[in-house]
Amino acid sequence: MADLASHASTDAIPLSLIAERQHLPLAYLEQIFVPLRRAGLVESARGRLGGYRLTKRACDISIAAVMAAVEEETRFTRCTDNDPRCSAATPCLTHGLWSALSEATSEFMAAVSLADVIKGGKYSATSESRRVLPSAAASRVYLDYNATAPLRREAKSAMIAALDVVGNASSVHAEGRHARGIIEAARENVARLVGAKPSEVVFTSGASEANAWVMAQPWATILTSGIEHDSVLAQARATTGDVVTISTGAEGIVRVEEIAEHVLKRGVRTPAVVALQMANNETGVIQPVAEVAAFARSHGLAMHTDAVQAAGRIPIDFASLGVDTLALSAHKFGGPKGVGALVIRDHIDLVPLLRGGGQERRRRAGTENLAAIAGFGAAASVALAELDKAAALAALRDGLEAEIRSISPRAIVVGEGASRLCNTTALALPGKLAETLVIRLDLAGIAVSAGSACSSGKVGTSHVLEAMGVARDVAEGTIRISIGPATTKDDIGAFVAAWKSIAGASALAA
Repeated sequence: MADLASHASTDAIPLSLIAERQHLPLAYLEQIFVPLRRAGLVESARGRLGGYRLTKRACDISIAAVMAAVEEETRFTRCTDNDPRCSAATPCLTHGLWSALSEATSEFMAAVSLADVIKGGKYSATSESRRVLPSAAASRVYLDYNATAPLRREAKSAMIAALDVVGNASSVHAEGRHARGIIEAARENVARLVGAKPSEVVFTSGASEANAWVMAQPWATILTSGIEHDSVLAQARATTGDVVTISTGAEGIVRVEEIAEHVLKRGVRTPAVVALQMANNETGVIQPVAEVAAFARSHGLAMHTDAVQAAGRIPIDFASLGVDTLALSAHKFGGPKGVGALVIRDHIDLVPLLRGGGQERRRRAGTENLAAIAGFGAAASVALAELDKAAALAALRDGLEAEIRSISPRAIVVGEGASRLCNTTALALPGKLAETLVIRLDLAGIAVSAGSACSSGKVGTSHVLEAMGVARDVAEGTIRISIGPATTKDDIGAFVAAWKSIAGASALAA
């Protein structure tokens, strides 16, 4: 609102411009401008650009009016009608103090207008007060590992070293052989992480490409679940073959019996593939991939698994898993962004997605991203060595969930009854919008997300939660907390403290 007041002399201002200037998500602004318009403080403009303008002069709109419109309270008392510790009938010893502070704050907010806080106003921010101090950035807590994990020190060192390598890995001279050696060493590390042969690892630009490559094969039928990543679902829908959606139930787990019913009773056109993720990116629920792969193999179906969230968090043995292809992404376990792999079982030929040169044994054209691949290999090596830390991560996650339950008894952990990744919690607070919770936690220095990072710019309910049959009010209030090797008890404590101030009983009462 202060931004609108600062530009009152111009025409209507698009929310996208305000979002850019104030570093706020557009989806969040779109939500809060609905009650602001309903309160008569702003009006929307018609036309090609659209946007909003104030309905009154900035000096005629108080801060109290803005806060009331978006239901932001300034009360400092925590008494309620049925609270034995402090109520209207039996106030606590310090009730008068906090009531007086609340009244003074309300009076102050009512006396201050938007004109007072913009340039030239008596409460306008100076350049010094707006400057973000290094200590503020250093105090942030990152709990969004499923979106991307921080780059590991070992991966960064490997990448920096690779940037100084001159040769093209396809060249036969010494410089080229040096580059080739770095790639093959990384290939061995990635293969060890998932229990595959180095010859089965094909480097790609990421898991989206790897998934798309498999889905783009000339399948007559693709059997997949509704909770898969969009890189699987979107590519499957783009094919000319039949797409069979397998249900998951309330816990988000695919049942091999349902796949068997489609294949044995209803029949499917061949060639056919079953695409099933190893663990869900939003809920952390682990799928029975080996069991489904055994059925697929015994009935002549190909089997693909998206192991992006599982790699580095649970042991994977490609050799015994029974799948034909497996997708990986480096940045989920501390490697760089923009590099991944498709693990293809020996003697299985896929039609190339990218054609051109003979890189990756003529399976994936394009000069290899040497630095990214070097970082991928280094991260894979460390991730494999740290698999034994899963129990410690699970203890942190379980402690966080217990703390949240004590603060918010109505909170729901989606997929709680299923086997989950040790680092993931899908936390729902019915009646609260997830995007609002994410923004408020962000302002408190806590980074979490409202579902998949690849889809976080969209306004709407998660397709994963919809496929699980989660009630709309629960789905709309679900955030994802995902921890990692660097997460500490203090980080969990910081989240719990922030949650208490945002979603605790007193905050919800307000």
